[in-house]
Amino acid sequence: MAISAEETLSLNNLALATGNTEGSNVSLGGIKGSPSAGDNISLSSFGIDSVGSLSGYTYAVESTNETYTLAFGGEGSNFGQIKGRYQNFTWAVSPGYNSAPQTSGFLSINSNQDYTGVITVGGMNPQGTNSQTDLLGTVSHTLSVTFADGFNHHAGNYGSARTKTVYSVDSYDGNSTALCLVSDTLVKMSDGTDVEIGDLEEGDRLKGYSLPEYNDDVNLLEYQYDGDDTIDETEVIVQDVVFSFSERTYDINEGTIVGTSEHPMLVKRNNNLLFKTLGTITEGDLLIRHDGSEVEITSVNVNNEITEIVSLDVSSPDTYLANGFISHNKGGNSHSDLGNPGTPATLTYSIDNSTEKMLNWTEGSESGTGGITAYDVQVNTNSGFTGTMVFNFTEYSGTSLNVVNATTSGTTYYARVRAIDHGLKSGYKTLTFTA
Repeated sequence: MAISAEETLSLNNLALATGNTEGSNVSLGGIKGSPSAGDNISLSSFGIDSVGSLSGYTYAVESTNETYTLAFGGEGSNFGQIKGRYQNFTWAVSPGYNSAPQTSGFLSINSNQDYTGVITVGGMNPQGTNSQTDLLGTVSHTLSVTFADGFNHHAGNYGSARTKTVYSVDSYDGNSTALCLVSDTLVKMSDGTDVEIGDLEEGDRLKGYSLPEYNDDVNLLEYQYDGDDTIDETEVIVQDVVFSFSERTYDINEGTIVGTSEHPMLVKRNNNLLFKTLGTITEGDLLIRHDGSEVEITSVNVNNEITEIVSLDVSSPDTYLANGFISHNKGGNSHSDLGNPGTPATLTYSIDNSTEKMLNWTEGSESGTGGITAYDVQVNTNSGFTGTMVFNFTEYSGTSLNVVNATTSGTTYYARVRAIDHGLKSGYKTLTFTA
């Protein structure tokens, strides 16, 4: 690292930055701890040139954790003693977590974080594949960390908040989980049997793989290894299985791997091992099997049809076999929002003849290319739609309803209709009419 001649480094300040007691008897050897004979310990070895940027994934899915890392420029050989102390860092997120449903804050930062900070994404209401009736879109947050150790005042960006925009994402959104494979992808259980990813349950044990020089502190998409070490087999435990839909999937080698653009696979390129997302994989990349053998990628095709997909979260080292190839399950830097359907555009009542008194409606905007799949239709004499319903259809397939046999002439009724698309529901379109 380079510290200019006019800068002053204080031994007492260094003691404070490293958690040692300030005073006249403080020494560099005591601060470093157990120095060896001949060690060349300098004040500048605890210094840095600058505070860098904050890295980590842009999109974080509800009910998960993500790790973010603050970088430094020109780290001295002993700076690790400073950056490993949480007292030198102030982390914050805005807006902060708010447990009330459908409010703006869904992220919280764990306490006592050093240069790496772990955020928790709270549950976003509504949630659940069976109970969700509305879609909550991505919510923007500002994650920040400020480094101030009392010693490195000279460093660029010292004492200034380094920020990153992070979005919390509803987990039953189209493609919201970011890392998804089609539901019939085969994964390898720890006992060697193959199971479709859509049939997995929390607690299942799978074959996982530890990669050389890769750990939880390494940014997934910055990992690269060019050595000869082997890939070691281990066991991972399924922690979460999330079902969703995507408007677009990427097909590698005519069905060898099919998933969303953000899903990372281990590949070899120019003799280096690295993770590449399906959207960035190119012909000539090599998929890696568990035994280290390779299969060349000869085709990458894009499927623009809505497809059910499954996101799998497993324990560290966050790897498993997908159709025999090493896959990763963590993180996401992009997000494709399928979206909930629009409220029906119109709802009308007409008397065509003595046998036809019709409610008619037209669909609003679609969430994807597949179209509206059904409607919920309710008719009541109560504007609050409480008590006995005249009609209460769920998953109704048509866009018209003859109410002649269930209504009384001269009576006022209230009707409402909402659209359903791939399990997500729109708001209601309402109408008051007299039969």
